[in-house]
Formats: sequence, structure tokens, C-alpha cells
Amino acid sequence: MLARFATSLDALPPQQPPTTYSFAPGDIYPRGAEEEKLCAKASHPDWYYLGGLVALDALSLWGGTTDTIKYGNTVPIRLTGPAMIGVTWGATVGGAWLALPQCNPHWVGEPPREGDVRAAWPVALALAALAGSTAPIVNAIAIGNCNPPLCQGGLPANWTDLERSMHLVTAGVAGFGGALLPYLLPPRTWSAAREIDRLRFGVDARGDFILGYGGSF
Repeated sequence: MLARFATSLDALPPQQPPTTYSFAPGDIYPRGAEEEKLCAKASHPDWYYLGGLVALDALSLWGGTTDTIKYGNTVPIRLTGPAMIGVTWGATVGGAWLALPQCNPHWVGEPPREGDVRAAWPVALALAALAGSTAPIVNAIAIGNCNPPLCQGGLPANWTDLERSMHLVTAGVAGFGGALLPYLLPPRTWSAAREIDRLRFGVDARGDFILGYGGSF
């Protein structure tokens, strides 16, 4: 019994886990291979995404101005064109910003411990408002004029004043909503940048989550 107790006293203490590297706030470069890969993906425009948006614009402009839709027998059919043009135009206005470079390999920011003061929703709403206000103009240019005697004021004569107003409203609402769609189907640049933020969000150098509160007096 004494020999066993003496042996336990002579034993070495358990080995401590290795100390994790503490990142300084001024460490502005990607941390680790994963962040380097994500930043490299987000530092160049997503040309495939931009090309897809342009192709969708061309397809909607062609489909929305065909005689089948433009001179359809019912109002819902005739409003399909402004809806298609508005959605694709809005997606182009909102998605083009997301497809631009979102990371710089020589400067990768992160939220401070006090919390992230940057938000994405103001820019998203601003671009959505821009798309909603310009989509009726794009739709009007795409529809163009028609030849008399089927036209009145450059538009088909069978369109009532309410329907002509609904063309503006439909294109505007569709443009506003279409500008928010890229956040549901984002390009690789935006996805990679958000993944970097997720890796750094709310986690300090030791891997512990930081909680806090604030108030005003």
C-alpha cells in the first residue's frame, strides 16, 4: 500500500493541453487554410452568376413581350410579362452587388467583441428600392409601342386605365421582391464571405463564446 502511494507521488502530473494561438485584433490576413480558400473564392467576381442573370434578363424580355402575353385574352396573362421582367431585373440589381468581390486576401475584417456594427439589410433594402423604382421603366421600354388601330396612346386599346396602372405596380413589386431573391440563392462570392463571418462570429481565440449585454442611462 505504501509502495503504491509512493509510486503515485513520483508520477508526473497530467500533460496540459496545448495552448491555442491567440489572434490579435490587428491580424488582418486569413487564418488557416479554410479561410484562405474561402477568401480566394470571394475575392473574384462570380462571372457565371452574372452571366446567368444577364441570360435571365434576355429570356424574360423576349418572353414578356411576345404577342401571346402582350395581347393575351385575360388580364392575368397580360400581367405575366411585367412580373417576369420585374423579377429578373430586380435579381440583376440585387445579385450583381453580391457577385462582386466580397473579400480581400490582405484585409479580412471581423466583428469586434462588442458586436458586429455592420449590417447587410440596409444595402439590400436600398437595392430593392432601386430595382422596384426602375423595373416599371424597363418594362415600359420592353413593351414598346404597337401599331394602330389596335393601340391608343402607344399601348393596346383594350387595356383599361386600371390595367395600365397595374402594369406599373406589378413590375415595381416584382422588381422589389426579385432584388431580395439572390440572398436566398446567393453567388459563391457572397456565400464564401458569409462563411468566413460565421467562422469568426462570436468566437474568441480560445474557442469560447462571448456573451454580453448593454444598456443606456
